[in-house]
Amino acid sequence: MLNDDVSNRAAQMDSYRDRITNFSNEFDLGLFLYIVKRSLIWIVMCLLLAFGAAYIYLRYTAPVYASSVVIQVGQTNNAQTVLKVNTPLMEDNNLPADVQLLRSKFFISKAVELLPLKVRYYFRGQILTEERYKQSFYQVGQVDVFDAAILGRPINISPLGDGNLEISYSMGNTPVVLSITPGQAFSTPHFKARIENTTRQDWPTGQDRGQHYFTLNDTRTLVNMLADQISVSVLDPNAKTIQIGAKNNNPQLARDLCQAMGDAFITYDVQRKSESAESIIRFIDTQKDTVFGELRDSELKLGMFKRDNRVSDMQQLTPLLLARSDEYEDQLLKLRMEDNLLKEVEHAAREDEGHMDVYQLRPLLAGTELASTLEDAIGVLGKLLQDRESMVFEATAKNENLQVLERQIELQQGLILESIAVMRERLASRMADYNKKLAEYEERFSQLPEKELAYARIERLFNINEKYYTQLLEKDIEYRISKAGFVPENRVLESAVLPTMPVSPNRSVVMLTYILTGLILGVIIVLVQYILHSNITSLNDIAKASNSSVGILGMVPKYKKEIPVSQLLVDKHPKSLIAESFRSIRTNLQFVDNSPGPKVLAVTSTISGEGKTFVAINLGGVISFSDKRVVILDLDMRKPKIHLGFGVANVRGMSTLLIGKDEVANCIQHSNLPGLDFITAGPVPPNPSELIISEAMDGIVEQLKASYDVILIDTPPVGLVTDGVSIIQKADIPIYIFRADYSKKAFVQNVDRLINENQIKGLSAVLNGVDVDRNKYGYTYGYGYGYGYGYGYGYYEDRVKPADGNWFTNLLNKI
Repeated sequence: MLNDDVSNRAAQMDSYRDRITNFSNEFDLGLFLYIVKRSLIWIVMCLLLAFGAAYIYLRYTAPVYASSVVIQVGQTNNAQTVLKVNTPLMEDNNLPADVQLLRSKFFISKAVELLPLKVRYYFRGQILTEERYKQSFYQVGQVDVFDAAILGRPINISPLGDGNLEISYSMGNTPVVLSITPGQAFSTPHFKARIENTTRQDWPTGQDRGQHYFTLNDTRTLVNMLADQISVSVLDPNAKTIQIGAKNNNPQLARDLCQAMGDAFITYDVQRKSESAESIIRFIDTQKDTVFGELRDSELKLGMFKRDNRVSDMQQLTPLLLARSDEYEDQLLKLRMEDNLLKEVEHAAREDEGHMDVYQLRPLLAGTELASTLEDAIGVLGKLLQDRESMVFEATAKNENLQVLERQIELQQGLILESIAVMRERLASRMADYNKKLAEYEERFSQLPEKELAYARIERLFNINEKYYTQLLEKDIEYRISKAGFVPENRVLESAVLPTMPVSPNRSVVMLTYILTGLILGVIIVLVQYILHSNITSLNDIAKASNSSVGILGMVPKYKKEIPVSQLLVDKHPKSLIAESFRSIRTNLQFVDNSPGPKVLAVTSTISGEGKTFVAINLGGVISFSDKRVVILDLDMRKPKIHLGFGVANVRGMSTLLIGKDEVANCIQHSNLPGLDFITAGPVPPNPSELIISEAMDGIVEQLKASYDVILIDTPPVGLVTDGVSIIQKADIPIYIFRADYSKKAFVQNVDRLINENQIKGLSAVLNGVDVDRNKYGYTYGYGYGYGYGYGYGYYEDRVKPADGNWFTNLLNKI
């Protein structure tokens, strides 16, 4: 038996593999539609579960709201255009740099500081937590944090019966609970503050279904929490427009965060560009005071010289030498100005070594020939300083990347200082050359009268200082007018609006996704059932699965009502489809063996429950309709059912006959149909196998042949026990019963093995419990015979129209 079970399982697995392999080639539409009908409840359940899951997801998922603001970057300087000043006073707008600035945590911190987020208010429900941004009925003010560990921790607040409030929070394993009075300052070991009720009531009604709490925050914590919710992108490069978006569970916070980003950018951009102009003006003011002092000294010296030496005009002294000397002096003046400028740059760089201000250096060099030489080095330094500013908000001073960046900044500053030193050396060399040439001209002037030479020196120094001072005055006026004419054109094109509909979750998309998922899951269930379907559903399945010559007697349709036990039905509904099917089987028996004399029919199956007793009783009843005397013997002594089908007691029967305790005549019982008798199994014996294969069994059969035309034996299932094999071997017509949608296709191989191993001749099969409604799906019940003949038959059942059920059942039946 164990070997049989193993072989059955192996055959079943082979059937699964064959079905999967040949799925596309052997797709059975009728079977598939039938499985769809049977699995319709699963599909409906999957859809209902999907709908329920979508509803739960939408109900308990916090909505996300989105808002955005559009700003345009630009600047104009009308005064610079009117004065035709080509020197850039302020940095031009760089769109990619502005976008990167907006994305940096450095800038987000400036926007966060504009919002009232130092204290955030929440309401924790049973599932969701809602932020009460600008909607809290209480306010926490005058906050002073003692311990930074309290930042970000939930501080619960709840009412007490006496009108006071209770705050509680945990610091590690230490709980802190404090009773406070609204409107009065309180202090805990970690912070102090004051809570005021913004409503007239002590505690609003309907607020006791959850827990209110608030958190204390610093800028760094807020930036880390909100940075991922902000998006910055270039909307139109040609128009220089930037879109700033924000997403948050609170729609008002999403709007305010966008608007704060736009406002902070405009304010910061104006401050940044104004600082550049202020740096230039401060440098001019410093130089102007110094040159004015030198000009005043030279003017006093010139006046004293004229007064003491009575010299009023030196224009007649060697005009040519003076012109040439003035040319070299102009060049020397230019070199001295550049040297002074480099000196100021070097002084500004060394004044705060390690924190060189790039924005101060660029205005100092603006408009000079030195700017092109140092521009690249200063640009690299500015980029490094900007990276350090961004990293400071994300890392500590001990961070390795920050330390590497600091070393790079130091090296770049050293490079700039070395470049300045080299440039000053070159200027000194050129100034030495010009001084040498001037010395040559002075030697020539030495031939002039001593007083004229002294006058020329003093006058030359005065002219130099006067010219330098005049240039500083002109530049000061130009830059001040240019600064006054600068108007930033950074403006908000689209202000942030309060979103009313969430962007996530999208109800339509979520509902459609879940319903499609449920539908796909239902289809998968149907496909899996189809692929794993290993039951016999038609006579054609028996013919295809059999390797031997198994005849097909016919099929018995499924009875529409529940049958508690196997019973005789052909006499109660003689015109029914079941009665017609048994008449067809009776007719087919003539083709199997039509020889004269009494016939022995043995009915068996693979396992219990396939309907062999039901077929035996009704087949015997149909045969008795044709004026044949039929006796039914119940040899399934382990699980007898014949007595239940006829409604009699199982006091005596085959077991008592085989042990010689009773006579055949005493055990024969008569049914309601004339010509149909039966012998029950009798009491269950301990050795049914030995009784069935005994010689007494042959004697009883021979004795019954004398009185009956047909002896129909209900044998035990041969798939479970081998008791009935000997009876099948001796039967004139062995009949094997399969049950549709119950018997496995592997059972057909048991029939093949039974035929081959036991040399059983003329074994025929009957398919019981066939659902004829499957014909509505195009399913056919074709079959062929190993005996070389075939035929088709049709029948009609006077089926009683079912009573009207509920509308859903009727709809499914129509579908």
